[in-house]
Amino acid sequence: MDKSNPQTDGSIWNPLFKIGAIAPLVTLAVYLTQSLSYAFGPAIPATQTEWFAVYQQNKLLGLLYLNAFDTFSIAILGLMFLAVFVALKDIHPTTMALAAFFAFLGISVFVTTRAFMVSAFVSLNARYAAATSDVLRGELIAAGQAILSPARATPETIGFLFLAVAGLLISLVMRRSQIFGGGVFYVGILGCVLTFADQISLVLAPSLARMLMPVNGFLWLVWWLLISRGLFRLAKNSAHARV
Repeated sequence: MDKSNPQTDGSIWNPLFKIGAIAPLVTLAVYLTQSLSYAFGPAIPATQTEWFAVYQQNKLLGLLYLNAFDTFSIAILGLMFLAVFVALKDIHPTTMALAAFFAFLGISVFVTTRAFMVSAFVSLNARYAAATSDVLRGELIAAGQAILSPARATPETIGFLFLAVAGLLISLVMRRSQIFGGGVFYVGILGCVLTFADQISLVLAPSLARMLMPVNGFLWLVWWLLISRGLFRLAKNSAHARV
């Protein structure tokens, strides 16, 4: 059996490969929707009072500005990681098992933290709208600022670090496989290294993190798209092998 081509052990995984290939496309669609809301919607709020006002005027826009839908877009990437695990598990089982562990751990930490942040903001917004004193409003504004501060480390930072470990391990295994192509390896390694630097700089140098974030975010998107292409190709090959 050719261990570099999982379609040789049957085509039972063909549906998973297709689903795994679609997952990053859905994630990209969510990111593009959020980006378009930034580009064509009202200016991103500069103060906590403005954040509350945006959400009260347009809840959907407020959730987009909060990146609330990342709870869905990152969660669905679990399907991509699962498909990649199945595709590469015969090449290096131990490494891929560790990669799957860190991927699902990172997704769980990120999604749980982001969901908590969004629900806390919505709760604060409702209390702010109902507040009858300036003192209480001031306390709620301070609480909201603590939740939405972007230039600090949060539990999401740990989630991203776990995902970067998973991506690094997967990229190393991809180097030994012809399924996805060499470009995936290089983009994955660079993206993961910059993610480590980005998340660590949130603690040590927040100004540097603001510069690294768009770069490593772009590399992650490219990596996901390359994986999507590889999984579609793998699904197609396994379908042909069944004929």
